[in-house]
Amino acid sequence: MNSPQLPANLARVVDEEPDGFRLEYDNSHGKQNVMRLEAGTYEQAIREAKTFLGIDADGRDVDGTLWDLE
Repeated sequence: MNSPQLPANLARVVDEEPDGFRLEYDNSHGKQNVMRLEAGTYEQAIREAKTFLGIDADGRDVDGTLWDLE
């Protein structure tokens, strides 16, 4: 019997002109968190966000939680 698939956690990389990016995400308790990223480009910001959240190539963190990163 398959268990129901839970929706993915959502994380967003937001451009904060003129000087950088921020990461917005909900933790497992539903609390929204925001952090400033040190990246200079959007691609670097995505990599930094994935590293911070522990997201692997399959889009999952170390606990197996699926993430949707925008």
